[in-house]
Amino acid sequence: MFSATANDLRYSLRALLARPGFSAVAVLTLALGIGANTAIFSVMHGLFLAPLPYAHGERLVDVYNTYPTSSLQYAGTSIPDYLDRREQAQSLEDLALYTGANLNLAEDGQPPERLVGLRATPSLFSTLSSGAALGRVFDERHAEPGQDKVAVISHALWRNRFNADPGVIGRSLRLSGETYQVIGVMPEDFGFPSRETQLWVPFAFTPEQRGDFERGNEYSQSIGRLRKGATIAQLDAELDAIVARNAERIAGIGGLDPAMAEQAARFAEFLRGGNFTGRAQSLRELQVGETRPLVLILQGAVALVLLIAAANVANLLLARMVSRQKELSVRNALGASRGRIARQLLSESLIVALAGGAAGLLLALGLIELLPRLGLDAAVGRYPITLDLPVLGFALAVSIATGLLAALVPVVSLFRSDLARQINDAGRIGGGGRVAGASRNLLVVAQMALATALLVGAGLLLRSFVSLQQESPGFEPGGTLTAQLALPGNRFPDTASRARLLDEVLREARALPGIEHAAWTSSLPFANSNSQGSYSIDGLEVADASASPHANQRQISDDFFASLRIPLLQGRTFTPGDHGEAEPVVVIDQLLAEKYFKDQPAIGQRIRRGRDAPWATVVGVVGTVKHGSLRDTPGKETIYWPHRQNLGGFGALVLRGPNALAPDTADALRTALGRVDAELPLFNVLSMQQRIALSLDTQRAPMNLVGGFAGVALLLSAIGIYAVLAFSVSQRTGELGVRMAIGAGRREILGLVLGHGARLVAIGLGIGVGLALMLGQLAKAQLFGVAPWDPLTFVAVPPLLAAIALLACWLPARRAARIDPLVALRYE
Repeated sequence: MFSATANDLRYSLRALLARPGFSAVAVLTLALGIGANTAIFSVMHGLFLAPLPYAHGERLVDVYNTYPTSSLQYAGTSIPDYLDRREQAQSLEDLALYTGANLNLAEDGQPPERLVGLRATPSLFSTLSSGAALGRVFDERHAEPGQDKVAVISHALWRNRFNADPGVIGRSLRLSGETYQVIGVMPEDFGFPSRETQLWVPFAFTPEQRGDFERGNEYSQSIGRLRKGATIAQLDAELDAIVARNAERIAGIGGLDPAMAEQAARFAEFLRGGNFTGRAQSLRELQVGETRPLVLILQGAVALVLLIAAANVANLLLARMVSRQKELSVRNALGASRGRIARQLLSESLIVALAGGAAGLLLALGLIELLPRLGLDAAVGRYPITLDLPVLGFALAVSIATGLLAALVPVVSLFRSDLARQINDAGRIGGGGRVAGASRNLLVVAQMALATALLVGAGLLLRSFVSLQQESPGFEPGGTLTAQLALPGNRFPDTASRARLLDEVLREARALPGIEHAAWTSSLPFANSNSQGSYSIDGLEVADASASPHANQRQISDDFFASLRIPLLQGRTFTPGDHGEAEPVVVIDQLLAEKYFKDQPAIGQRIRRGRDAPWATVVGVVGTVKHGSLRDTPGKETIYWPHRQNLGGFGALVLRGPNALAPDTADALRTALGRVDAELPLFNVLSMQQRIALSLDTQRAPMNLVGGFAGVALLLSAIGIYAVLAFSVSQRTGELGVRMAIGAGRREILGLVLGHGARLVAIGLGIGVGLALMLGQLAKAQLFGVAPWDPLTFVAVPPLLAAIALLACWLPARRAARIDPLVALRYE
């Protein structure tokens, strides 16, 4: 058996080398399909299948707060909630809390640099089962205020900033105005929560942060490790039980203080009303997020390309089998069984497929490098995408499967034919007989149908992307430069000191040439930052068991609305008179005004954040803006507070003016910032239009990639129908010569061949449109402003494909019409 197989392979290889043109076309055709599938599968494997880079990563979960009645499904975690769960959740083996830390590194002689940091409890490293590669990680001793000025740095920061110096352990760093000691360097492959994180510092809780009044202050995230055998459902049930116990405990707080007792009772009733609980999800689900449907769409698209490529190669193999009809008949007459001949055809197909797979791997390497430029980087940035062993195994499996699939039609055609009568049948009918001809026609129809579905899908995504780009964000992004900035809380501990610093920064920015407006906001639209919170409206009664209104919360400077040209609809915006000693004021957006003040004036209403905060008077109503994505319909209102009355430490600058986007403006702004405070770095400097463009990556990536694959499918389909008709013409040369000899004109011959091709194209288009309608429903969630049955797309794409396909039909038809009858009869 082994000897026979080896002989088949040797004979097949010689036969393929004897026809280098056929072999090269078949190999390159499969390389396109296999390479594209391998590249996209490498993304799918990295995101969904490869083990997380932590020991027993499948047991890691994200634990978070949720407010079901406030439409706030994911709210982070507060410190007391974390402490409750670490002590009481039996399904958790370990639990850690972490939050972003914007740390400004300042060293003598070097400009300040913003480091991407993480403030984390020491349990982060035990939860992830990770230790330091050099030195050590921090422990519980460092989780106390005053003992927390130590840092663990990433391998990349150690290599790039400190030249991989082992002496960095024990070195002092000035971070945001305070001195930290480096105690460890993490391994090269460690990166949590992303590979961009550069250092980790301890999260030390104050006694106030541990108390019940800190509940609801959810600026952190929590990661846990399930005990062996525990499930997320069990953990969710335990989180519900913790909330129930807290409700009973808090209901008894207050003692002799009536006000505190009333507040505790209201909060306990709020908890009992199902307005708040905790939930868990797998860490992979958290990190992959909305990427799953995107990658599945791309994998489906390249699978269609591979099917078209396989159909093309099947047609080539079928044509080659027909051209070898005499040889195969003679071999059959000499005793070779159909099985032996089929094995020979299968060997040739597998050799072609494996060669195509090898060439496809080279193509896949190039595609993987190209994917970030096509918009997929935002989706896969957390995971290394490489051609590792599982991906190589996938490429091998796909190559073998494609070889078997491509050989299927020729082999079936072989077993359904009578080899003894093939020569006569081929001469009488042309093209190798009825079975072979029907098989070729079926393959062409399949190619056209798949290409139609893919092209319609690409058209829908293109129309969706264009519709999305035309969507207004609620402000004018053109002509604005933005940059993020962190104000160190240790050097500027209160609103007054931060406001004075910020006012100086804004004065310097407005003084730059060609800058008309300079403003600050705590949360910049399309910058992946947000702040939300509950609030109260004077006169609006909320039942004890119901949730308070919930809104996006922004701290802004006077010039913010003018900088982004957010329209003022009622009242006024902020002025320098809205300082810390003045009456508290607030500006709301149109969504809030229509939701709660539809039948009364919004100006003069009072709002406050928190039950103990002073009431702030509404002095203005502005237009509603989109914050994170152009495809979102704003469903949560926004409240704007003046920065002199309420200011945190992190936010962004917005500059507008004729020179805002000039090449030297960012450097001039850094210089101006240095005059105010030499330790404040400017980072993430982008125009607002660039930020919006980055937010469109999840729509741009499938459009670019599916469009590219659809182009490949169209090319393969056109080549396929051309090859079938050209082969048919060559096989029917004698027949066509006879027709012309007895009076058929060139027009009739042209119509005969063109009509054959047109029928195949029409059937394929019809089936493809039906398939596109079904696939459009599956991709409905990825479309914006376009229906899955969009008339314009379905009217425009099929005629375009038909025109290209008919051009491919016309070329062999023209060749047939130019046949000389005498030459054709001599050929016969």
